[in-house]
Amino acid sequence: MERIKANEFYEWRKNPVTLAFMYAAEERIKDGMAVLATTAGLNPIEDNYMRGFIQAYRELEDFRIEDLDGETDE
Repeated sequence: MERIKANEFYEWRKNPVTLAFMYAAEERIKDGMAVLATTAGLNPIEDNYMRGFIQAYRELEDFRIEDLDGETDE
C-alpha cells in the first residue's frame, strides 16, 4: 500500500465529498441515539446492534492521521 502524506490526509479531510460523508455519519449517529432513546430495553440484541452502529460511526468521525500507526510520510 502506498504511504499517505500528512498533508494529503488533511486535504482529504477538507474535500467536499469527505465533508458530506462525515455529515451523513453524524446524522446517522443522531438517528441511532434517537432510536435508543425511545426503544432501549425492549430488545437487548437490537440495543447492542445500535450501540455498535453508533460506535462505528464515531470511530469514523474521530479517525486521525496518527491512527495509521506509522503508515504516513511527513
